[in-house]
Amino acid sequence: MELSQKAVNSLYDMVEAAAECDAEQCKRSYLSVSEMEMQADELRRRMVKELTEGEMFPEERDDLMELVRAVDWIADWSKEAGRILNSIPFEKAPDEMKAATMNMVRANVDCVKVLTECVRALPRDSKKALTLANEVEMLEENIDDLYGEARKLFASLEFPGFTTGALILLNEFLGALETVADWCENTADIVRAIAVRQH
Repeated sequence: MELSQKAVNSLYDMVEAAAECDAEQCKRSYLSVSEMEMQADELRRRMVKELTEGEMFPEERDDLMELVRAVDWIADWSKEAGRILNSIPFEKAPDEMKAATMNMVRANVDCVKVLTECVRALPRDSKKALTLANEVEMLEENIDDLYGEARKLFASLEFPGFTTGALILLNEFLGALETVADWCENTADIVRAIAVRQH
């Protein structure tokens, strides 16, 4: 969770730097996102190996494997968003689109922060984990709304300096940001299922 949270935070820094034409900071932030994603992948592989070799009930093992994979997708999609952002002239985007995108990334930062608390609460306080899982779901719905607003702007604004290909990639970038939030919600659903069984 910590690595995924760091990946989302670095993605936020990257989007902010791209909006402000700070190429060096943008590059540093992308390298940070990539590093967090690689570390998360390596940790996932180790955890899956340990879970496979460990002695526990099959149901518990399956739950934990599913949880580990879902958390890893948050880092994966953060990297994918960063990779797409690297390919578009985001500094040329209209200010309204930059603001809408920053709103989405900021909301993702909030969402993954609450999800981290949610996962941490799971072994100690299943009731608290359930409450936080519900909060993650509400934050994800808010990101869906922000995504809708960004898409309206995408359809109505002029994008001078953007090729057709760059516009397609900008649309994919917005989709990737929304997918980060989707995986936060998917992870919270898994936490909810485990917490209900514990309760």
